[in-house]
Amino acid sequence: MKRFLIVKPSSLGDVIHAFPAVSLLAEREPDAVIDWLVVPAFAPMVAYHPAVDNIILFRRKELGQAAKFPKAFAELLSGIRRNRYDAVIDLQGLLRSAVISRLARTRVVAGPLHSREWGARIFYRHTLNPGETERHAVRKNVAMMAEFLGIPEPENISFELKRNPVAAQRVATLLRGFAKEKIIAVSPGARWVTKEWPPEFFAEALNLFYRDHHDYSFVILGSPSEKPLGERLRRALKAPSLNLIGLTGIAELVEAIRRSRLLLCNDSGPMHIAAALGTPLTALFGPTDPVLTGPFSDRAEVLTAPVDCVKCFKRECAGSGCHTAISADAVKKSMEKMLGL
Repeated sequence: MKRFLIVKPSSLGDVIHAFPAVSLLAEREPDAVIDWLVVPAFAPMVAYHPAVDNIILFRRKELGQAAKFPKAFAELLSGIRRNRYDAVIDLQGLLRSAVISRLARTRVVAGPLHSREWGARIFYRHTLNPGETERHAVRKNVAMMAEFLGIPEPENISFELKRNPVAAQRVATLLRGFAKEKIIAVSPGARWVTKEWPPEFFAEALNLFYRDHHDYSFVILGSPSEKPLGERLRRALKAPSLNLIGLTGIAELVEAIRRSRLLLCNDSGPMHIAAALGTPLTALFGPTDPVLTGPFSDRAEVLTAPVDCVKCFKRECAGSGCHTAISADAVKKSMEKMLGL
């Protein structure tokens, strides 16, 4: 029986982008055992992949602290050397992920030909070509896996996510007595402040939508640190709304988006979850490029700010022109389009 280790520690979007590549591996090697190395925060997401047998935790925070490093490194080394692998496939392409890959018990260490950090390539015994630079991360991962397997790159790509009945029941409990049948999920946060449209802008668009569609209610989702954003949004809404930020883990976040009719969001982790689930979505893009890391779904519409500095990839911006260049009415119309209204 063959055994493979996937190295893709973070972030949430990057982990989701690797799902189809791992599915391709499982399809070609149906009897193989597949392990995945990931940071603890995103382990619940990896658990949604039906082909992953074991999750190995990469405790990045502890490894960065002198007092905790010895124990954390010993646990990491034990985890990745417990089994001998037929191959280790690093889909992250960073120096640290390449080093970790080389520590595993294997003769085959494969990683991106065009690694994201200098020096990573020297740790690979085989390099994999992700193809053209200007293509989506999902297709890059699939291209590398196809090369590893020695097969043509597939044209049709899809996501597989298991169901989590326990998490789904928790979400049902949180929504009990509140939500109408038609729920729209809203995620106002993002990892960069330049990706975040103001909560008041979300509220303006949602209030316009609710004016014409009173049979919908809104559920606000995000990570615990985004709870103040959620509260600002909830206070500005003139429609039934519930702020679940801080009350859900990743599994509940997935199930809440799964039961929603649509997700309205910035470029963020929840956006990638919705795309993988096939939940319709409207996403706002400014500093990042949807061609590279947008929602990989035919049930998504991206609204890009019509400004000269769009796709600047800056995490700080004095002008925030992106955030005033898209109208609330344009967002409303996109939501209606994606819902078929």
